Amino acid sequence: MQRSLLIASLLFSTIACYSQSKDIVGSWIWRDSVNTIQYFIKANGTIEERYAFSKEDIWKKIPITGTYKFKKDHLLTIKWANESVQIVNVKFIDNFTAEMQTLNRKDGPGDKYVFKKIIDEEVIPDK
Repeated sequence: MQRSLLIASLLFSTIACYSQSKDIVGSWIWRDSVNTIQYFIKANGTIEERYAFSKEDIWKKIPITGTYKFKKDHLLTIKWANESVQIVNVKFIDNFTAEMQTLNRKDGPGDKYVFKKIIDEEVIPDK
């Protein structure tokens, strides 16, 4: 009985570790020597996008807003405030890294960008 339970728990933990169901919610950033792109994806179904030159403070830029749906097949469908629709293929590399590529461009699929998830820790003072 214990052996069966051990094998079952190992099997389920292996499946959970290697599945592609990572969380898209959060703040994602891509940066090279010239440009920066940042997505802020909220659990309520809204998304914000900011662009800046890499030497500029991206958080001071006015965001482009929209709504999104993230499907199990790793397609992120974004409807921007100007009514345009963007479809992005998301491939998770790990919990904090995702490769994103716009698919529905007139000139073919866009470049692949590797975004890093920004992790922000909350500091709670002692009482």
